[in-house]
Amino acid sequence: MNTLLTSLFRHKAWANQGLLDALEALPADIDRMQRAIMVLTLDHTARVDQAFRARLAGETPALEAVVGERPPKLADLRATMAATDAWYVDWAGAASPDDLDEVVEFTFIIDREPGRMTKGEMLAHVLTHSASHRGAIGEMLARLDQPGASDMVTTFVSGRG
Repeated sequence: MNTLLTSLFRHKAWANQGLLDALEALPADIDRMQRAIMVLTLDHTARVDQAFRARLAGETPALEAVVGERPPKLADLRATMAATDAWYVDWAGAASPDDLDEVVEFTFIIDREPGRMTKGEMLAHVLTHSASHRGAIGEMLARLDQPGASDMVTTFVSGRG
């Protein structure tokens, strides 16, 4: 069992759910455009997670775009993210060093260009990509004077999250 990867993906799941809680708590009169951008950004991370999940499983992603045409309902996004995050916790925890070194060739969704990454690199991308976008959403919430969600690994691993 890869305990470091398991912990990092558990952290990601915790941070995602916390951010969804913050988005659900936004007042009804919040700027609709800003809210839509935040939800679409979080949905984008979920879509990328799903694309790399498929690639890790040796499948072709069932997505035509990594940005949705309209913001999803938060309840639907929460369910999708929880299921995808649980899959990553299980997969990463069971991955051997050989699994992580395995190279996967694929086609990027946005530009249809070829890609090539190890499964370990894919996991690193999924973790850093989502963290980056959660941080951007946190900044947007701060500019709207709204509370965000804890996203710190230290908070999570110390049991304060």
